[in-house]
Amino acid sequence: MKTCIFVFTTILLVAFISPPEGPDPAYFKAFGYGSIAVSIGGRPSYNKYDPAQFDYQNGIFYVKAGADRLDLRALLPQGQTYESMMNDLFKTKSDLLKDKKDDGSIYWYAWSSHDYDGTRKYPEWKPGSPHPDYHDKAVWTSSLNFEPAKTWISSAVYFDDTEEDSFKVDVINTWMKYAKPGWQLYILNTVGFQRWVKEASYWDYGQGKQVTPLEFVMSDKEYAYCIIQIK
Repeated sequence: MKTCIFVFTTILLVAFISPPEGPDPAYFKAFGYGSIAVSIGGRPSYNKYDPAQFDYQNGIFYVKAGADRLDLRALLPQGQTYESMMNDLFKTKSDLLKDKKDDGSIYWYAWSSHDYDGTRKYPEWKPGSPHPDYHDKAVWTSSLNFEPAKTWISSAVYFDDTEEDSFKVDVINTWMKYAKPGWQLYILNTVGFQRWVKEASYWDYGQGKQVTPLEFVMSDKEYAYCIIQIK
């Protein structure tokens, strides 16, 4: 379990209210539990898995360099909902709950294997590779309102969402324009909450007041993830 201190812009991702029975079981059969399906063929339907939308080989999703669209569907670990994942996080980090700022959110991260100048940042990721540290700079971070999504076992991020465009701006319109064959993207979907770090409170002379930083407490135990590789 790790924690991190930084600023998030909380946004509402389009992840429609899903039937409680879950998405087409064929998704889980194809990609496994605790995965994120990466579609290169438009929005991945909730009710019908279409294998033609995915280029998935040996646990990695492949995307052509310069691709101008991707869509994501998170498939939670077996037996989990976002609520059960959050409850487990609260139990594990119970000593921090007295200072929590909120009741939690669903978070998305994406880390790049390379800097934009081509310098490699991480060793090659393979299926089962641990995710980068939450402190590491990500190319994309975003969050989903937890309350309406508590019972879900799947959520989605769409390229053409008109209300939330950070994925389109940060990943498609920015990272994809730099990415070369062999570059990878590690995408993660998990839960976390914010808490006031009172033990790190300090006097800010510039503001003339006591300042207490915020800490994002994230789950390392239960999450969905995928690895994208440019071909």
